[in-house]
Amino acid sequence: MLELVQEAEARNITDRGSDQDLEQWTHSDAPSVSTSPDGVPDHAFGPRKRGGKAPMRDFAGPRPVAGRGAADFEVSPQLALLSTSNDRPEDWLRAGQAMERVLLLATLEGLSSSFATQALEWTDLRWPLRDPVSGRGFTQMVLRLGYGPKGPSTPRRPVPEVLDIQP
Repeated sequence: MLELVQEAEARNITDRGSDQDLEQWTHSDAPSVSTSPDGVPDHAFGPRKRGGKAPMRDFAGPRPVAGRGAADFEVSPQLALLSTSNDRPEDWLRAGQAMERVLLLATLEGLSSSFATQALEWTDLRWPLRDPVSGRGFTQMVLRLGYGPKGPSTPRRPVPEVLDIQP
């Protein structure tokens, strides 16, 4: 799995579409009138990962971020794959519900979590992530879990912008 994530990272570095997507959903400076407030601001990128084999997505990509250092993360991170039997919209919904429960429990237990979805974003790399025993299933999410440093918060939209509540 680590090799698949590393391959996906290498592709992302050289793929223009991946670069554009990263630029669209991350901000390396304050959002302007012409940019969306959605996405990850540079203050939430956190430090670059120093050492270790477990994957970690770097939202800065190749862009320099002033004052950003590197840090050691958890000594023994765990990678968890969330898979479904099929790959239909209802399976995606159930996977999302399961992921919500895993993330809430991880937070309750004091764990840090992050997504390592790089290999899932390339069709030919997603296929080998299926169950190694049965050769079946569809991996929907790869999570990195461990006792790492606390990260900064990211902005959230006000509830009325994302939810209509009817009496």
